[in-house]
Amino acid sequence: MRLRGSTAAENPRRVGLKSRACVRKMRVAQAEMGLCRMRRSFTAAVFATGLLAGCASQTELEPGAVYDPIEPANRMVFAVNDTVDTFVLQPTAYMYKEAVPDPVRDMVRSFLEWLTTPVVLANNLFQGDWSAAGTTASRFVANAPLFGFVDNATGLGLEHREEDFGQTLAVYGSGDGPYIVLPLLGPSNVRDTVGLVVDYFLDPINYVGNGNPLERDGDRTRVQLARRAAGAVDFRARNFAAINDLKQTSVDYYARVRTIYKQRRDALINNGTPPAGAGGRSNTSEEFDEYVPGGQPAESAGPKSPSS
Repeated sequence: MRLRGSTAAENPRRVGLKSRACVRKMRVAQAEMGLCRMRRSFTAAVFATGLLAGCASQTELEPGAVYDPIEPANRMVFAVNDTVDTFVLQPTAYMYKEAVPDPVRDMVRSFLEWLTTPVVLANNLFQGDWSAAGTTASRFVANAPLFGFVDNATGLGLEHREEDFGQTLAVYGSGDGPYIVLPLLGPSNVRDTVGLVVDYFLDPINYVGNGNPLERDGDRTRVQLARRAAGAVDFRARNFAAINDLKQTSVDYYARVRTIYKQRRDALINNGTPPAGAGGRSNTSEEFDEYVPGGQPAESAGPKSPSS
């Protein structure tokens, strides 16, 4: 009777252990299912980009023209973005530019640029550009002692070159696709919008902090918002006069920004070299250089091509 009694007493414990083990297994299975869904979504997004960009490339366009089939909707979003810039971003950038000394602003920009290194390096590798990958990794190490606040790498001849997954898709033959104006983020296209999503998941900074990034009160959300706000103010301050002049002198501000975006992306994809048939001269305008990071033309390293 004692054996039966002890067994009966132990049964609830065993049941409890089994139930907890089942819960753990269920959670692991749910996590694996989530990863599978993410992979399928990523694959579908890249595939959709290829389809849309391919359809767009079949449309007859003049060289340098932008395919903008949803222009009315884009103009509405552009107007909202311009309003935010006029009443929020421009005053903030002006105060930042006037109150913060140039050396401190350079340190902030260098730090923000240093944070993008993992994404740049990943896209260097995706493109098979081993030389650029070595330069990017060397820049990261050279600037790491002071967390990127001091740009030692440029003095060593290691120039920064902006890379993203939109450029990587272009290297493998993906066309621009339809032009899109994203709320708050500004001009883009189908290919570059997919690139933004992929770069988000590639960026380790987006995994810093606790909480769901979709929740407003999470630490991760605060880190992301602070970084993006600092980047937006820094960009607006560096291009303060150029953007204001663009607004005042443009007959059609929307169309001019659209053209500048197209020129800038083409230059980044080709590493600053003129596209084929350009007669040895890149298709850029004078104000275009102000929109390249740092106010300098992209590094002239020849057009990109995936290495075998």
